[in-house]
Amino acid sequence: MDRHDAVKALLTDYVLGEMDAAGRRDVETHLASCVECATETRELAHAFHHLALAAPAATAPSALRERVLAEFSREHAAPSGAVGDGEWQTRGASSPLRYWLAAAAVVILGLGTLLAVSYRRTAEIEEALTRVRIEEEALQDRLATIAGQGDLAVAILTAPDMRRVDLTGVDASRGAVSRAYWSQTRGLLIVADRLPAPPPGRGYQVWLIAGSAPGPVSAGMLAEQGEGRGMLIVPPPEGIGGGAVTIAVTDEPDGGRPAPTGGKHLLGSI
Repeated sequence: MDRHDAVKALLTDYVLGEMDAAGRRDVETHLASCVECATETRELAHAFHHLALAAPAATAPSALRERVLAEFSREHAAPSGAVGDGEWQTRGASSPLRYWLAAAAVVILGLGTLLAVSYRRTAEIEEALTRVRIEEEALQDRLATIAGQGDLAVAILTAPDMRRVDLTGVDASRGAVSRAYWSQTRGLLIVADRLPAPPPGRGYQVWLIAGSAPGPVSAGMLAEQGEGRGMLIVPPPEGIGGGAVTIAVTDEPDGGRPAPTGGKHLLGSI
């Protein structure tokens, strides 16, 4: 192990003050020339400082202190009779030790509290990391979906059989503007703007109507892209062949319906 690794292994002891004077001087000499270890030392000191502050102040129960002192007095009680010089020395010397034992009890209780807080904080950190991982996975799935839709949009727009359809706003959506790009081999891309907000619990569903189909075929729901805007990118629905095609948008209950039931909002044909 080289000097850098040897000193790095001692940084926790150094921060906690558990090294003798010679060891501290050796570490401090290394810290003066090593930015990595100096940075880690500051981070450790910061972490231990805040960990200590996180633990509530703990005071030894009076009963514990009394038991400690009573036990010590019993073990060092003098024989009955006059107090001799040796006994006086024993009793006099025991006074600092009494305080030390009481203080040690307080320290032990404080360390126990600190350990409990540390376990709780560790559990909270692990829970937060789990939430971050779940959110990251959801974001990765969304990015994959967006990337797939982007590829499909390019395929539709560059398809040899792509045809553009300008849709006109109807009734409550007279001010809306929309354009669709239809390829029988690649699919449908439709974008809309200035649509009014649909009634509560409803959304906008896109339909394709062709002579080869017995009725309107659902292409899916317009995905909201912001206030008044919607977009849909899908492969070609089954049952729609070549020739003339009409594209319509109606408001339907959330999740859509197998056949249109709501009012028309957009309409266009090729």
